[in-house]
Parts: sequence; structure tokens; C-alpha cells
Amino acid sequence: MFSLGSSPAVLVGLALASGALFKLSAFAREAFIAAKFGLSAVTDTYFGLQQLPLIVATFMLGAFALAFTPAYAEARRNSGTVEWLPGLLFYGCLIGSAMTALTLASAPLLLRTIHSDGTRGAWSTLAILSLCYVPIIVIGIWAGICTARGQNLWAMTVSGLPYLVMTLALFGLYAARRLSSLSLPVSMTIGFGVMGLCSLILTLWSQPNPASAGSVISVWKFPAFRRFLRQLAASSLENGGFAANQLLMLYFLSQIGTGVLSANNCAMRIGMLGYSLLSPLAQLVQARLCAAEENERAAGFRNALITVAALVLALASVLFVLRVPVIRLAYMHGKFQGAELELVASLVPAWIGYFVIMSMNAIVARYLFIRSQGSVYVRRQMYAYVAANLLRFAGVGLGGASWIIWCSVAAEACALTFNMHTCFAEVTERELIPALTTTGEVL
Repeated sequence: MFSLGSSPAVLVGLALASGALFKLSAFAREAFIAAKFGLSAVTDTYFGLQQLPLIVATFMLGAFALAFTPAYAEARRNSGTVEWLPGLLFYGCLIGSAMTALTLASAPLLLRTIHSDGTRGAWSTLAILSLCYVPIIVIGIWAGICTARGQNLWAMTVSGLPYLVMTLALFGLYAARRLSSLSLPVSMTIGFGVMGLCSLILTLWSQPNPASAGSVISVWKFPAFRRFLRQLAASSLENGGFAANQLLMLYFLSQIGTGVLSANNCAMRIGMLGYSLLSPLAQLVQARLCAAEENERAAGFRNALITVAALVLALASVLFVLRVPVIRLAYMHGKFQGAELELVASLVPAWIGYFVIMSMNAIVARYLFIRSQGSVYVRRQMYAYVAANLLRFAGVGLGGASWIIWCSVAAEACALTFNMHTCFAEVTERELIPALTTTGEVL
């Protein structure tokens, strides 16, 4: 019988508790920011620009993990080591450094996109945040290694600890009376930087020294690495569409007025709280499906999907009913007052809807990539991103801020429906094979 672990209830409980600790620390951080800075041009600039490193984090823990985890697990099963890992780490750090340089070179365009005032403080915020790329890439690689080895709780700890560290760093700056607008990007960079350094040390320690420098530089000579790159290309295409969709969403929101980007961030934190808490389950499912026998995967996917769907719908219902009390409890302090509460509350239902869609998609995507059907998932998601933005362009000036989010909910729900049909059609076909073998006829 397929399960999420040898002791499912204990493992799931520990995973959810671990996720809750780290995500709630991020929640506390943003509640503190709202109380001290309100919904202002300063917070609009920070929350707009922080999406750049967060998009990279989403890629490393999402699209990258989809391709890397099964590739690492297969290579380790076949030879006991992953010869192409040092090369991947080397080129990952190079790419992260190049992204920092590109971000700095594109500063004027990026600041105009989020309607920043372009002051020295805004440029400094962007420069500080651009230092997060390399640490995030290293964290993603080490988290993927942990997941592939079945060390699921450790993988979740690695991906969650940066948010706890950055929260403690921000509180530390406040306690030292050093709080300023630059404390926001500085604390974020500290969080990712500390955990990135730890991840780099652990990754190097876990792997034997490469046979030669040539094997690092010419890493593509390994067939397994080329297969990994093909899978990564498919998952990266979808992630690129997701990133573009998120940036366009921010662009449309920034057109509405000052404070809307900040309000959106507060609403997203509440509406997507369930996704933050339940996201460890997707990692558990991926790890177990990778390790499962071929004939167990279909049933395992179905059981996992039903379990996750029940948890998601229950949590979404609670968040919807309690959205206003949660906003009051989390944000109604300091400079955050009644008008801000009303604006945030109007956006939360749309983000709850997005939480439901993304949570289900997280399970479906992992199953399709494990079954080498990632291109099917990617194609449909790309169609959904295009459709969502066409809806936004068509509704410019007609709908409010929540309409911008609902466009993504509707489009991605359609893609999810088609992807689930593909998954269950395959489940049905695989379940018929034993029946044909045994009885010689279709029951």
C-alpha cells in the first residue's frame, strides 16, 4: 500500500508543524512591516522589488525541483553518486551572479515598472535584494538533494529557515534602533545569505570531490545531466510563464494607485496562508512517488490528491469565514487603519481561490513530471497565463483590484481541470492492466 511515509500521520504532522513555524514567522514579519510603515510608497517599492528574488525562489523550489529531484534520485540509485552535481552548482552560481548584474543594469526600467519614485533609497533596495539570487539557487539545490534522499523534513527546514532568519534579523534591527526603509531588503538578504552559505557547505560536503576541473566545466558531457536539462527546460518554460504572469499582475495593480501593491501583499499573505502551510505535502508526495514502484504510483497519486483536496477545501473555508478577524489580528496596528483593512479584505477572497488552484496544481504537476508528461502540464499552464492576461487587458478600467487576481484563478482552474482529466485517464488505464492479465477481459 502506498503512503506518504512509514508513519504517515507522524510525518505529515511534523511536516505541517515545520511549515507552520516558518510561514507564520514570515506572516509576523509582514504584520510588523505593516504596523511600522503602513501601506506607503516605501512598502510598495519593497514589496514590488522583493518579487524578483521570490520568483527565483519559486523557480528553485518548484520548476527546478520538479526536474532535479527525480534526476538526482535516479543517478544516485544507478551509481551511488551524482557526478554532474559539482558542475550544476558551479553554473548555478554563475547564473545567479549574472542575474545580479542584469538586475542592476535594468534598475531604471524595473523601478518605472512598479511606479517607484526612483530615489536613491529605491535603487539601494533593488541593489541589496539582487544579492539574494546566488544564495537562493544554492538553497534550492540542497533542498532538492534532501528531498531526493527522502529527508523530507530536512528539505522543508532548509527552504523555510531563511524566512525565520530574516524575521529575526528585522526584529534585531528594530531592537537595536536601526530600523529604516533599508532594513526591509537588508533583513531579507541576511535570511537568504545565511542559509545559502550553510547550504553550500552541506552540498559540497555531501558529494565526493570531482574527478577533474574538466568534469565541472564540461558537465553537459554526462548523459544523465543532459536528460535533466531537457526536463528542466520544460518545467522552466512554465515557470517563466508564471513569473511573467506575476509581474504583469503587479503591473496592473500598480496602475490603480499608491498602497495597492502593499495591500495586495497583505491579502496574498492571508489568502495564500493555506498554501504556505500545506506546501510541504507536495514535497512529501513527490518524494514518495519518486521512490514508489511503477505499479504503485497511479493509486498513490489518487490517494494523495484526495487527501490534499480535503485539507485544502477545509482550510480555504476557514480562511474565507475568518478573513476580516484575521486581518484585524495580524495587521490592525500602528499605521494600518480602517481604510487599509477594507482594501485588503476585498482582495483576500480572490487569493483564497488562487490558493485552492495552486495547491491542487502542485500535486498534479509533480505526478505529470514523474511520468515524463511535464510538457502536457506546461503547455496548458502557458495557455492559462496568456488567457488570464487577455482577460486583464479586456477588463482594464472595468474591474477593481480583485478582478486582476480572479483572472488568474479562472484561467488556471480551466488548465487544472484538463490536467486532472489527463492524470485520472492514465490512472484508469493502468488499473485495467492487472485485470486484463488476470481475467483476459475488460471488467
